[in-house]
Parts: sequence; C-alpha cells; structure tokens
Amino acid sequence: MSPSSRRRAQTSPVAALTALFVVCAAISGYATVLDDSLPTTDRDLAPATLSNVESALVDDSGVVVSSRLSDALDACPDGFSCRVVVAVDGDRRAVGPAAPTDADADSTRVSVRVEPGRVGFGTLRVEVWR
Repeated sequence: MSPSSRRRAQTSPVAALTALFVVCAAISGYATVLDDSLPTTDRDLAPATLSNVESALVDDSGVVVSSRLSDALDACPDGFSCRVVVAVDGDRRAVGPAAPTDADADSTRVSVRVEPGRVGFGTLRVEVWR
C-alpha cells in the first residue's frame, strides 16, 4: 500500500465505539471507587432534624405548641445529641444540653402559640452534634 493511500489511519466505526465505551466505563468505575473511598461528614443533619422537630412540635393548624418542647428530643437522630430552642417575643425556651461551638445548626421562622388564643412569630433553632 502506498503512503498516500486513502485507507490510511482509518478504523472501523464499531472498533472506535468499542474503544470509547471501554474508556468511559473505566473512568466511571474509577470515579465510583474513589467516591466510596473518601470519608463523608455528617454535617448536614440539622436541616432534616429541624424538619422532624418542627413536625413534632406543631398542632393541626401548623402552629408550634411550646408545651410539646419536651417531645422534640425524640425527633433527633439516633446516636446524636440535640438542643432545641424556641424563641418568641423575648421568651426563650430550650430543651437539651448546651451545644458545643462546632455543632451543626439550622433555624426557621415559625408561628408559636404563646397562650390560648394568642399566636406570635418566633424562631425554632436546632443544634445537632455527635
């Protein structure tokens, strides 16, 4: 075959697609193994815990009932310590031990029943740590 042949440096499309598939599969496998081997952190617990605690504290009308605050710790994840704080109109109620400075925390604005027939706007804060 001469050096100026038209068939030079050409390959079958099936062979090229097979090679491309093998390379992509190898890269995907490497990325999967690498991702599984890296340590993960548990630092994203607060948003989910906040949602669980809020569900435990609200009544049928969606208002946080302060008298249910002692039940809030049951909504915390197993194996973790929690502190739940409800603050409304200068009144602050908390349940759980004091949180360390590196605790994962999240908060949201909620409606809180201050007394029968009176609802105020407050903040529900959750701190979670191991």
